[in-house]
Amino acid sequence: MKRLKFFILFAVLLFVVLFYRTYEQYQEISKVQKLIVLHESKSLAEFISSFRQTYQDVFLREHIKITDSTLNLLPVKTITEISEHFSSKINGEIVVRTVSDRPRNPLNKVDRFEAQMINYFKSHPKEKYKFVENEETYSYIKPLYIEKSCLRCHGKREEAVPSIRKRYDKAYDYKLGEIRGVMHIKIKERDLFTGLYGNFLSSLLAAILIYVLLLVVIYLLIKRIHRKEEEYLARLEEDIAKKTREISRQKETFETLFEKSSDGILIVDGPTFIECNEKMVEILKYGSKKELLNMHYSDMVPKFQPDGRNSYEKSKEMVDLARRYKGYQFECVYLRANGEKFLAEVTLTPILLEEKHVIYTVVRDISEKKKAQMELLRQKDILHHQAHHDALTGLPNRILFSDRLEHGLKLAERQLSKVALFFIDLDNFKQINDSLGHHIGDKVLKVVSERLKAKIRKEDTLARLGGDEFTIIMENFNEIQEVSGLAQKIQTVLTQPMHIEGHTLYISCSIGISFYPQDAQDANDLLKYADAAMYKAKEEGRNNFQFYSSEMTTLAYERVVMEASLRQAIKNEEFLLYYQPQVNAQTSRMIGMEALIRWKHPHLGMILPDKFIPLAEETGLILEIDRWVMRTAMRQVRQWYARGLDPGVLSLNLSMRQLKDGRFIDVLKECLDTMSFKSVWLELEVTEGQMMKNPDEAVAILDEIKAMGISVAIDDFGTGYSSLSYLKRLPVSRLKIDQSFIHGIPEDRENAAIVKATIALAKSLNLQIIAEGVENEAQKAFLVYNGCIFMQGYYYGRPMTAKQIEIKCFDIC
Repeated sequence: MKRLKFFILFAVLLFVVLFYRTYEQYQEISKVQKLIVLHESKSLAEFISSFRQTYQDVFLREHIKITDSTLNLLPVKTITEISEHFSSKINGEIVVRTVSDRPRNPLNKVDRFEAQMINYFKSHPKEKYKFVENEETYSYIKPLYIEKSCLRCHGKREEAVPSIRKRYDKAYDYKLGEIRGVMHIKIKERDLFTGLYGNFLSSLLAAILIYVLLLVVIYLLIKRIHRKEEEYLARLEEDIAKKTREISRQKETFETLFEKSSDGILIVDGPTFIECNEKMVEILKYGSKKELLNMHYSDMVPKFQPDGRNSYEKSKEMVDLARRYKGYQFECVYLRANGEKFLAEVTLTPILLEEKHVIYTVVRDISEKKKAQMELLRQKDILHHQAHHDALTGLPNRILFSDRLEHGLKLAERQLSKVALFFIDLDNFKQINDSLGHHIGDKVLKVVSERLKAKIRKEDTLARLGGDEFTIIMENFNEIQEVSGLAQKIQTVLTQPMHIEGHTLYISCSIGISFYPQDAQDANDLLKYADAAMYKAKEEGRNNFQFYSSEMTTLAYERVVMEASLRQAIKNEEFLLYYQPQVNAQTSRMIGMEALIRWKHPHLGMILPDKFIPLAEETGLILEIDRWVMRTAMRQVRQWYARGLDPGVLSLNLSMRQLKDGRFIDVLKECLDTMSFKSVWLELEVTEGQMMKNPDEAVAILDEIKAMGISVAIDDFGTGYSSLSYLKRLPVSRLKIDQSFIHGIPEDRENAAIVKATIALAKSLNLQIIAEGVENEAQKAFLVYNGCIFMQGYYYGRPMTAKQIEIKCFDIC
């Protein structure tokens, strides 16, 4: 019955579609018929209008006089006759009339329809034609307006053709563009369209026949499908019964496996336990299933798991993972009924049970298994450690040393960095073994290993190759001074006395050092060269270190000597201060000066800062040097102000080492107070490169300095890759263009472009700008033209002593 309803609905829908398409075709035929008649009428109307115009033009152009014989040849009469002849030729199927609202004879008189059309066109002057269907005829109406050529006959009487003027009494005073009548073309229905409609009806009958046949075929198919469906339902019922019996057997099997499983099984629905097996009761040591099923999950686990996570929260997360991945396995600590903890392997599987989505939970006690695994791992770690470490000192042995050296060289190759390998041999160690015994010697080796471990960095590798030979792999260093510094520390710590079993022992060591990639790129060669350098140290008298390259050894000793001399210079105050003027180029007036340090070495003479400042920063001596510079320069500038002179602002260079010193702000305040030095007289310069190493820390310190009223400048601007976001945050009042960019301007286009951009940047940030290293008039003119008026350089004066400044600047500038 239901299928029959669908069939009837389908038949109705099909009929509606067919009816709609038939109606569309009928409308299309009617539309085509009207379009053909319309175009036929328009063509005929245009032809008659053109003929009348041509006839009239010839009549007037040839000056044909109007007589009794030519009167009937005028266009108004001739066109009417032609239309009548045309209509008679086609048996009246097409009737053409031209009528006027001012009839001159009965034939030209309008009927009611034509009068309506004349009035219509008068009220709708923009309409070009009217096409009207009336029963079995079509009427095409075209308005006739007075044109310029018409006025020769129908215009003002005094302007008309004389022969016309004599013949007409009332046909004057028409106006240009005035409607005078209409052309009416009436066309009757044609046999052609009757044939079309006949064909259409034939097609319609054929379509109806096909429609009926199609419905019959569909009906028969539906009946056959219905029969097949009944057969299928019968087979389906048989299959369902078979599957039901099979599921019943599987259920029995599942229940047997559920109860006999060697693992605990628990079926969980949210916070509720639905079912469990006897093994689960046994594992958790509860009295019965009922007791276990009435428990809450939080009672079966400790509050926190070994990883620190809340047990209940972790269980919810594991259930979510199981639902997402259709199963999940993890480890969890459970509590037995007696409070005993045990480790279990838990497997969660989402299943559908009695139309409920539950979690099938399998719990396996793996406490003993875990203990066995841990014991195996412990034994493995012990064996691995014994195989790779020295039994006496616990340091890496030759095997582990070789592995780490290979790894270090590969890493250095990728990162284009360097590696230093130390080969350390104790001097005269054999005498301790021979005189005091090997047990004392072993204790000495232990003390040596502990002292060496205390001096190396965390990332360095210390190993014992055997006997009294030790090695150190040093990675991630920048300068050779770091390597020689470690060698000195090792020598110093090993020469300290050792107190062992009532004996006070003194030892020293000889150290050989080789470098990757300068000396060798192979691990074996690198070790061999470090060993060779160690023997060279032995030959030099022991208790020293040597590089495989003699040039490096010389450089390292030069650094040691330089550091010692620098410490002596601080103690003996061997430093001098020079001052270089800073000038306003527009007024040639000195606005301030920069204090520059020089070292007057007793043997080497005058040493410039670039030779000793890097070493001072590395060793930390820069703090004492900077404080000496600050006090000396501020004292001198304060004296000038007291004498009524105007030295301007004092610029002092500061290192980040000094800014990081916790006492720096206190020292600065103390200098300002004790010397009565105004903060507006002081400007501190920090190089861009130093500041960008830790910009956040620099911002905090410089904010504190600015709050004291001291201005801050960025020195060597353009060389340190400043971040514009940090530059905007820094409490800076002035930028100093590095002299490397001033060199060569204005000829050097790249430098000129950088200088212009720096000046523009400073202006946009409302910062002052000063150029360093100005040496000639062309550089000065270029800078002034581009907006930089503050300058410093040899053009205005070299660095001078305080006395030279007084002579040159205060008297001349």
